[in-house]
Amino acid sequence: MTGVEDISHIAHTHTVQNQRLREIDDLNREWLACPHCDELWQRPRLNPGQRARCGRCHSVILTNKRRSTENTMALMTASLILNIVAVTFPFLKMEKSGLSNEISVLDAISVLWVNGLPGLAIGCAAFVLVFPLARIILLLHLGMSVQKQQDTGRKHAYMFRLAQILEPWTMAEIFMIGVIVSLVKVGKLADLSIGPAFWAMFSLMILLSLGALAVCRDTFWQDIRRAS
Repeated sequence: MTGVEDISHIAHTHTVQNQRLREIDDLNREWLACPHCDELWQRPRLNPGQRARCGRCHSVILTNKRRSTENTMALMTASLILNIVAVTFPFLKMEKSGLSNEISVLDAISVLWVNGLPGLAIGCAAFVLVFPLARIILLLHLGMSVQKQQDTGRKHAYMFRLAQILEPWTMAEIFMIGVIVSLVKVGKLADLSIGPAFWAMFSLMILLSLGALAVCRDTFWQDIRRAS
């Protein structure tokens, strides 16, 4: 009987947790709090392109960007292609006294590892390659699921939260600034030519910034709830 009681207790606990989650979701559908002053407001219904401001501190508390999901998918698709180009093609070519050498982004990371800087190599790989690629795939997969009206559920809610967490850790622009500074210093010592991966990374930096602007959290959450 102990086993049956344990199973019943687990099932009851799971039912209570699901009920609480549904109650919280119902409250979120009806009310929202200002992220700056914590004032509680009834959630307004916005038309595409509209935004709502807090009546106390006048901060933007809710937005409804036009075609946010579609624009995000388009930008993430282009970013995925550019990410592949940035990794596979040469980044820079250096020539000096008849000798030449090409280097890619992966070569730069491997050089850091071989020269006794594994921490810097791992950090560079994570912030420049892994985190941006993970965020691109998460948003692209989530957008496709929403467009197909698939049952996204809690799994895709976690995916969207993870994509938002990864946003400040995608540092392609920091990498490009470091490369430009290095070009200025090394350019006096040898002849440098920029490869297609450089322009792909530069374009990727711009698209990721535009993608961050295109993502509307409120619109995505509404689409997730609607598809669930």
